[in-house]
Amino acid sequence: MAISSKELAALLGVSPAAVSIALNGKPGISEATREMILKAAEEHGVRRAVRRETISEFINLLIFKRHGMVYGDTQFFSAVMEGISKTVAELGYKLQVSYFYENQNLEEQVKALSVSDCAGVILLATEMCDEDTKWFVGLGKPLVVLDSWFETWCPDTVVINNIQGAYAATRCLIEAGHRYIGHVCSSVEINNFRDRRAGFLKAITESDGEEKNRAYTTISVGSTQDTAYDDMSKFLDHIQNLPTALFMDNDVIAISCMRALKEHGYRIPEDVSVVGFDDVPMSYVTSPKMTTVHVPKEALGRHAVQLLLDRIRTGKQDHTVKIEINTTLKMRNTVRQMEKPGSK
Repeated sequence: MAISSKELAALLGVSPAAVSIALNGKPGISEATREMILKAAEEHGVRRAVRRETISEFINLLIFKRHGMVYGDTQFFSAVMEGISKTVAELGYKLQVSYFYENQNLEEQVKALSVSDCAGVILLATEMCDEDTKWFVGLGKPLVVLDSWFETWCPDTVVINNIQGAYAATRCLIEAGHRYIGHVCSSVEINNFRDRRAGFLKAITESDGEEKNRAYTTISVGSTQDTAYDDMSKFLDHIQNLPTALFMDNDVIAISCMRALKEHGYRIPEDVSVVGFDDVPMSYVTSPKMTTVHVPKEALGRHAVQLLLDRIRTGKQDHTVKIEINTTLKMRNTVRQMEKPGSK
């Protein structure tokens, strides 16, 4: 007696999505799983042609815009999106992009998402804060959170190793002999920037035993090109003792602040050294070329899709994971090696 594809999935202990993928000859499951499903389908009289609605072909990329002051049409997010779209296509799915706005009815937006015809959701949570997470608890669809993490909500997550990257950037300045270092931080609070602050302070604190008279300061600027430039310009109008080195929260801020520094007569790196974060293409064409922390941006998107598809295939989740993508420091031309005390 023939059984349905749903009954076949229950019999084999796999998800209905995996059965549908196998019966339709689509990518997205291992060959061993495909062979097992097809053999069982033949034995139980399950037809290869299944109804289209048994599985969606779409992955929903949900972009949460709380204020739009960090997320935007930037080189960083374009590269992340490229990694997502390429991997979705390679795995045989299509990509839908949705935007959630904090000033709209989030409850209604989430309800619509929960009943939508998508196989799973990647939530780009760069601008989200802890209080926003309540809307997505119990979404009812496979979910991977991208580019942020939360202490009180722990779904599958893919993030940058921000602490490691900021620590490496600050150590670079310390090892170059700088004893007065500034952290140019965004006035917009997001988890990425908080972790970069932690990495900066970790490096400074550890260096206290190496150099007793080392000092640091914090300079707060806006997170967009215009606001970062304006805020740095105002700061430079009144500063009397500028640090000899600056670690910037990201490359957008760094490039804007470099412009302000030059307009105020500071030479880079002769008067002030600069290290950015993200390694967007513009950092390579600044004058001088900027030392920065390289983030494998396409890999962020790729790992998010692969993790989501793994959850869709298995249909089971007895634990969640947090994947941190490590960074590397790209040394270019904006860090000056200082003379050591007592040297000529």
